[in-house]
Amino acid sequence: MVAVPLYEYKAYNYSGNTVSGLLEAQSRRNAYEKLKAKALFPKEITPDSKKISKSAITADSLSFALTQLSSLLRAGIPIVRALESIVSQVESKDMGRALVRIKTLIQEGKSFAGALEQEAVFPPLLARMAAAGESVGNLDSILERYASFLEKESESSKKLAGAMIYPSVVIVACTVLILFVLSYITPTLIDIFDSFGRELPVATKVLVSFGLFLKGNVLWILLIAAACAVAFVRFVPKRVKDDLKLSMPFVGQAYRMAMYARWARTLGLLHGGGVSLIKALEYARSVLDNERLEKELESAERDVEKGKSLAVSLNRFFPSLVVNMIETGQQTGELERMMYAAADFYEKESDRKTTLFLRLFEPAMIISLGLLVGFIVISVLLPIFEINSLVK
Repeated sequence: MVAVPLYEYKAYNYSGNTVSGLLEAQSRRNAYEKLKAKALFPKEITPDSKKISKSAITADSLSFALTQLSSLLRAGIPIVRALESIVSQVESKDMGRALVRIKTLIQEGKSFAGALEQEAVFPPLLARMAAAGESVGNLDSILERYASFLEKESESSKKLAGAMIYPSVVIVACTVLILFVLSYITPTLIDIFDSFGRELPVATKVLVSFGLFLKGNVLWILLIAAACAVAFVRFVPKRVKDDLKLSMPFVGQAYRMAMYARWARTLGLLHGGGVSLIKALEYARSVLDNERLEKELESAERDVEKGKSLAVSLNRFFPSLVVNMIETGQQTGELERMMYAAADFYEKESDRKTTLFLRLFEPAMIISLGLLVGFIVISVLLPIFEINSLVK
């Protein structure tokens, strides 16, 4: 869809009061003519060039806005008035501005789904869901479902981030301790032993050599690490990175389960919202962001297009429990509910594998860091004991 520019304007009305807003127009002259047609006398017309970052539209803020919009639409309030009401309630200025743009595009004749599609900061899945909701006349229900979907996704992300806080804090604290010892304590020990004309213990020599190596090559180490990171991000094919995510012990299985949960919940959301099964499968596949998983599900889509049932098509990739749930959903006409149940199943499996990984990773990390810190402590204490014996 080709986006038509928006213009920000300030104008006088017949009462002499200043009004402002946004206007969709092909050019500044076209914007001027549209304002004149609305009985407004333009004072200032400037292109609406302010960019809104996708990261500014958080899942929580979007979920709140959609929940409010759903409630207002269900109460019979027209969508333009509903959007105006929500703009004053959202805390994020970027979200408010994005909603103003949506409202303006609707006033200019676009559908809600078309406006979402043009305003690229919103998820494409939301635009597709809105289009399905508008076509069957249940936009308020669709928006409420999508808001619940966002809340679930946000909860899963926060749970994973929370699980990684403790290991991250321990690693950072130990790294700071090691750098402190190498930078400040070991040089002092070297000076003291030099003044006594004695050699450092072997463990301390190893520690000092490592510290001197880091100190002399820290710039090169950082440059090489940065170059490797950039090379991995820019030049390693996405397929290889996706395969790496899936092949990691414990983490790969948890990641696969999390992606399947997202896919199942999205499919249930779309199909329950009135999207045909083939289209719902195509759209749901696009949320995975993993080429190998997308290819697996794409082959299942082709089987469905050839006339096979969804359960039979997915039998190669999914556990029999989930396949039976999907088959039951198709037979009883409750595929949406069964897909949500499958998503819950995969989320629990992902949480279980993540918890198992952390239970193994945390002790291993603490033991490894303990051995490293212990070696550093011994390397520092040995020369101190020798200094005490020399003083005596």
